[in-house]
Amino acid sequence: MLSPEIFGIRSAKHRTPSPGNVSFSIRPAPWDSQRLLVHPAGYPIESPPVLSLVASKQANPNVVLSRGWGGGPFDVIGTAELPSMFGFTSHLTLRGEPLNMRMSQMSGSFSLDHKCMGPVKWKTDGISGKTLELRDRSGTRLAKFGSRGHSGEKYIEMVAGDECFVELVLLSGMTARAVNKTISEATAEVMSPVVGA
Repeated sequence: MLSPEIFGIRSAKHRTPSPGNVSFSIRPAPWDSQRLLVHPAGYPIESPPVLSLVASKQANPNVVLSRGWGGGPFDVIGTAELPSMFGFTSHLTLRGEPLNMRMSQMSGSFSLDHKCMGPVKWKTDGISGKTLELRDRSGTRLAKFGSRGHSGEKYIEMVAGDECFVELVLLSGMTARAVNKTISEATAEVMSPVVGA
């Protein structure tokens, strides 16, 4: 069980969130660049992570969210499978519950609906595509997922919430980033012969 203070909630019996947002650093593990460690902002990389993520387009599932260091199968909390080459739906599982996240061909946004947060959309920054914002139906921003410089460090800022909310934000946000990266790489492959001609 993770400490409620990490997620900005006081305790299980005090369900009112503390004011303000919570922020996490997402950094490559020193021993494995494929494994991303999730710490509350300001924590050293050597400290035990709250969660960890692994994303790979070659693996199945493509995204895995685990407790702590993610050392074994019993640590896995959630997984995601990216869409096929011509598909638009990512298949996620969080704590055994399946859900789908669909990408819009028109806007490039990612939509999902879950009891933790209701219907929401990840919207991509139109300029670089590297920053994602999670918004609810009313347009309120619930989370922002971005990168800092060339260090490989990512960050996520979100409104205070419970474990389910934090886990779903991280799993869906990382999946949306992985889909965007796959599309960018595929586009670059198609365009490189044209540019070189």
